[in-house]
Amino acid sequence: SSGINAEYGENSQSNIISMALEHIHANELILTYGHSNTVREFLLHGRKKRNFRVVVCESGPSLIGHKMAKELSEGGIETTLIADSAAFAIIHAVNKVIIGTHTIMADGALRAPNGAHQITLAAEHFSVPVIVCAALYKLSPTHLCSYDQDAFNKMIGPENMLNFSNTKLHSKVLVSNPEFDYVPSDLIELFITNTGGHAPSYLYRIVSELYHPLDNDLDNMCVEELDDENT
Repeated sequence: SSGINAEYGENSQSNIISMALEHIHANELILTYGHSNTVREFLLHGRKKRNFRVVVCESGPSLIGHKMAKELSEGGIETTLIADSAAFAIIHAVNKVIIGTHTIMADGALRAPNGAHQITLAAEHFSVPVIVCAALYKLSPTHLCSYDQDAFNKMIGPENMLNFSNTKLHSKVLVSNPEFDYVPSDLIELFITNTGGHAPSYLYRIVSELYHPLDNDLDNMCVEELDDENT
């Protein structure tokens, strides 16, 4: 099954990057965040026929943006790497923001890499459109509930934020290092998927086509299946 998933992922990515020239125009300044293979290939495909510049946020504390900036630069794109804190200062000059995501929620919200929310908020402040490149296998039938914050996120170790050799400091601080950010759908302009471009408001239609209504509540579905097995 892993071979099937890999093949589906490759086909989805090729469909997404084939639309690059429809959304990337000459002499644009594009900002991206983190490292996404799909976004990288999307930008590199656009570079084949268009000259544009890219600003990459370094994406602390993992600093995975350094890898993204290196790969884009090696692909012939004029690339600038900036600290995440500098995004608000530069985003007014940006034409669009293009990012990837871990999960697309049923209402068009994102479960995106930590730090993505501040980028999309800055973009909204300056009316800069945010485009998300993601295949539809990342679309989930679930929503984020206010009581489900802990289950939504994933806390990772603080070793890339706090030097473990400083033992005196450890007893005085509590380090929270979430892996993901919740990005509301109203901060997203467009999703570019393997089936084309979609507004966030249209995703409910795609969810209804891909999932059974019972899939909207996965916890209850699992409970019902267990009850059926016990009867």
